[in-house]
Amino acid sequence: MAATAMLNVRMDRSLKIEGDSVLARAGTNASDAIRSLYRHMEDSQMVPECCVGGSRALSTEEKRAAMRDLVGIAPLKSGETVESLRAERLADIQ
Repeated sequence: MAATAMLNVRMDRSLKIEGDSVLARAGTNASDAIRSLYRHMEDSQMVPECCVGGSRALSTEEKRAAMRDLVGIAPLKSGETVESLRAERLADIQ
């Protein structure tokens, strides 16, 4: 078996909860999503824009949307935002 490495990441608790919820709905988990991110960086030899600031810093919503699109969890349609998706899903629950 290949040697493995462990990552330990600190983040806002609400971001983790929301992210874990998105991952669970997609039938995956944080470990698989992070492995996908690293595979993408290895293949492309680039860091996705959502992970670094470009000419301007991305908002939290833009970063989340870009990460979801990157790992293929929930590609956003034109005009769709993270907040509109969240509101739609919350309405479905209620």
